[in-house]
Amino acid sequence: MLRRRLLVAFDFDHTMVEENSDIVARKLIHVDLVPETVRKLYQTSGWTQYMAEIFKLLYNNKVKKETILDAMKKLTPTPNMLELLKWLKVEGHEMIIISDSNSVFIEEWLQKKNLQDFIKHVFTNPASFDENGLLTIRPYQDQDWCDMSTRNLCKGYILETYLKERQAEGASFDAIVYVGDGQNDLCPALKLSEHDFVFPRAGFQLENSLKDPTLGEKLAAKVYTWTSAEEIRNNLENLQ
Repeated sequence: MLRRRLLVAFDFDHTMVEENSDIVARKLIHVDLVPETVRKLYQTSGWTQYMAEIFKLLYNNKVKKETILDAMKKLTPTPNMLELLKWLKVEGHEMIIISDSNSVFIEEWLQKKNLQDFIKHVFTNPASFDENGLLTIRPYQDQDWCDMSTRNLCKGYILETYLKERQAEGASFDAIVYVGDGQNDLCPALKLSEHDFVFPRAGFQLENSLKDPTLGEKLAAKVYTWTSAEEIRNNLENLQ
């Protein structure tokens, strides 16, 4: 057993699962059915508003709720990710997800993999199906203080706030671990201290962003890249 208790924060798309769950949903209709006005939305109004319109298109094109949920159940875990999650659970570490996907997609996948009790909290854009089967989504937040993050989700703020809340509840962690892949994972990575660890997925944007020499002392955490979650476990097992 590890002698240290960890808080491990995961991204979801391209980190826990191979795919981008939003793109998987979008592909349930032919790209030609997506008007140019909708395609441009994510540039002007943000990704969440874009996906809200995609969900309307799915509904209008008779894509059923069950079809969408089925696609989420089939999302592919990244190599050895399920084994890592089970190991972290057995070792007594706390796990959270901070993702720009949505609550329906993430919860459906977690339930399919019997992981819903492994994750202490999921921070993501709230979503639900209405009585007609239309999937609706709302931004998690509306922030204007972090240029590294999208307006609807600052992962660094979420991580810091969660830590303060857990400390107020009497929880303590010897180290924080952040596992991610994308540009929006940079902010939480820079919130970590020299006692903490960030695991960027090899070949993805976060790995490159963390190599930026201008970060300097902003990047305090130890950095370990990974292609298989087994590498994450091996590094954490070596902690003393």
